[in-house]
Amino acid sequence: MKTSSTAPMMPLVVFLVSLLCIASSVGRGNHVQREGKLLSLFQIVTFPNDPCIGNAGKNGTCYTPEECTNKGGSAAGNCAQGYGVCCSFTVSCGGTRSENCTYFESSGSEAGSCLATICPCSDNICQLRLDFDQFIITGPSTDDTPVLTTIAGDTVKEGQPSTLGGRCLTDTFSVSSPSGCAPPSICGTNSGEHMYVDASEACNDLRFVLGNQGVGASIAGRQWSIKVTQYSCDFKNLAPEGCTQYFYGENTDIIQTYNFGNGRHLANQNQNICIRRERGNCKICYTAIDPADVSVNGMAADMGHNANDPKCCGYTDSGKATNGFDCIVIPGLRTTGADSVLKGDSVCGNGVGLVTKKTGTASATVCSKRQPFSVRFRSDSYEIMDEMGMLGFRLLYTQNSNGC
Repeated sequence: MKTSSTAPMMPLVVFLVSLLCIASSVGRGNHVQREGKLLSLFQIVTFPNDPCIGNAGKNGTCYTPEECTNKGGSAAGNCAQGYGVCCSFTVSCGGTRSENCTYFESSGSEAGSCLATICPCSDNICQLRLDFDQFIITGPSTDDTPVLTTIAGDTVKEGQPSTLGGRCLTDTFSVSSPSGCAPPSICGTNSGEHMYVDASEACNDLRFVLGNQGVGASIAGRQWSIKVTQYSCDFKNLAPEGCTQYFYGENTDIIQTYNFGNGRHLANQNQNICIRRERGNCKICYTAIDPADVSVNGMAADMGHNANDPKCCGYTDSGKATNGFDCIVIPGLRTTGADSVLKGDSVCGNGVGLVTKKTGTASATVCSKRQPFSVRFRSDSYEIMDEMGMLGFRLLYTQNSNGC
């Protein structure tokens, strides 16, 4: 019985011994013959850790399943012809991540301070881009109860009561920038918008502060999903220095202030929207699709003050005789048509579009050849009574080669 039961095992034993002999010859030369025998038995698969698109449209990085698990990611589909998984990474309150293309996501139950830390994925990271795939927090105060008439060091129109309307008094979102200027703090609904921030060898903090009761606003159903992309210092399409937002790849697009269309514009803003000059173009023109899409200041029928005129984008020397600080700045601004005139850099208007003269309410198209193309929105801390309900702006831009 023993003989008959063990005899059939011998060929398998001989085969395994042969394999061991082949493997043991690694350090004894005859590489060509050895590699030929080994490669006929084993296949080594490698692939680059490229970006990928996983399930539900989320971006990720192509890793082996083991690497994805070890890094704390989630497999969201296959990549590398099925040899890898599209590994997506998320972070929540109190978490830290150093993987590129990390999503900072809410659970819906956050309260108080919610901080996520994004650290560089390499030693050559210069910029972060935050894409607000979903961004809903409580908006700015709409309480226009007069609170002051003059403010030391930040004075408003003499005798004109001011309010706290436009301030983010309940919820805020901010991003730290250890190596440069931080973007403005924002609140409200900003789904589909984005934001750039400088990066360095230090980490960046993304922080929500969520109030437990609404101050001049009703508490929103808070939700967010923010995709954080890291760009290396040698990336060919970095945003120009000082840009809060950066648009590229299209000759025409729509730009707008944060929280546009959701009650009113935000106070304390310095939102610099930069636009890449596309190939063959030298001029960019802006227009309001609807005149009411430009609503940033109490100067109802005026546009394009001379840059030295303090009535737009500033205060008079006394700090009291102003119709409002808030404004749009478009470097090299000119009106269109045969009477094209340089209008300074500042635009003001209260719900009447981009206006061409001091009287009338016609919306206009304005253009600039000043590069890099940019539109800046500036707002101060207070809204005077003339400024109540200002929405901000939404503009359509178009690049062209006319006059190049």
